[in-house]
Amino acid sequence: MRGTIHGTVTDASGSAVAAAVVTLESAGAAGKQTTVTDEAGAFRFSGLEPGTYTIAVHAAGFTVWTASNVAVAPGEDRLLPPVVLQVAPAFSKVDVGLTPRELAVEQVKAEEKQRLLGVFPNFFVSYAPDAAPLTARQKFQLGLRTVIDPVSILSDGIIAGIEQARNSYYQFGQGMEGYGKRFGAQYADNVNGTIIGNVLLQSVFHQDPRYFYKGNGSIRSRALYAFATAFVRKGDSGHWQPDYSGVLGDLAAGEISTLYYPASSRVGLRLFHDVLLGFGGRAADNLFQEFLYRKLTTHVPKTAAAFQPILREGTPVQLISVEDLSSKTAENAGPVAFVLANDIRVGNVTVASAGAKAWGQASYAGGQGGGAMRVELERMHLQVGNAEVPLRSTRVRGAGGALQYRRLEDSGRIAIELYVAQSVALPEAR
Repeated sequence: MRGTIHGTVTDASGSAVAAAVVTLESAGAAGKQTTVTDEAGAFRFSGLEPGTYTIAVHAAGFTVWTASNVAVAPGEDRLLPPVVLQVAPAFSKVDVGLTPRELAVEQVKAEEKQRLLGVFPNFFVSYAPDAAPLTARQKFQLGLRTVIDPVSILSDGIIAGIEQARNSYYQFGQGMEGYGKRFGAQYADNVNGTIIGNVLLQSVFHQDPRYFYKGNGSIRSRALYAFATAFVRKGDSGHWQPDYSGVLGDLAAGEISTLYYPASSRVGLRLFHDVLLGFGGRAADNLFQEFLYRKLTTHVPKTAAAFQPILREGTPVQLISVEDLSSKTAENAGPVAFVLANDIRVGNVTVASAGAKAWGQASYAGGQGGGAMRVELERMHLQVGNAEVPLRSTRVRGAGGALQYRRLEDSGRIAIELYVAQSVALPEAR
């Protein structure tokens, strides 16, 4: 026989707490049930298999209440002692977060200080895996800072000297004129590879020119990550994409170099040289970045700056209606209140906790006398801190389909899954 668990939720003064989110999870089976308290603070779970359960209660402005090892015997109607919620402590400290663009400015300033052995520029690496995307101007800033760096210019001069000693590109000749040509060609290679490969095309394809240091996991997983990121690149959207900019950058830089190198130096297998060796060079550099350069780089930021997390378009949002909608008979739209059934997380940060408020306009039809109930929603919003997050009924913008929801138990409350309608930068979560 199945059992029942029910109870009431109050605050410390004994007043009923309505619209509190109550979740019930079995210790021995997957899945959980969720409901909300009514105006009297009451909740009820029926049709439960005998066993042990964990109950959690979330309500806006209160700390989370939990109880584990709540046993239900066959056919038992279990009444819990009153659940008393405590007011959540107030924060006297106010943390002001940076917008993604402000964060990117600070990160670029930090990256411009990164140098191998305190000497050689190591600007195109981020030690913050969730770094804010760069604007086209910030990408150009990093590239320009690299090519005009005195150490970069000196390195090109040393390479040109070695080429002259070996009489590489003999068509350039010897003496100061020959050295000047070799230096000019070497510096042009540096400018082409940096500006075209790490600035211009990354801006066109909205991709990030930096290597994102992993730094955790097994040696094998880190090596595979370093190798794989030679073929893919993180987009400004935060998603990994094929490295269009790197491939086209290698081709473009290689073709431009034919304008200033002697004709006899133009190798026949240019595709192999420009693209495949480009992949190999990036893979090797990524491996050094992952396992060696971090230890040799000075002025590495110890912590990443805080920033405003972004709740992306299409993120699912689980809601439960506060009202019993079966009592609604008006065909016209009216206000409706919901609460968030589950926490919403961005990365490792909880940006909205269960019990957060949502609202919108609703049209109701039927529902009385056990008849079918039809609900239509519009202008739905979720309150996250001071931000109002718009919601829609479909994950993909413009997709059709009827609104999907389910009734809770025998009540007229509904559980529904909506989706974030547009990306929103949220207040910094504590």
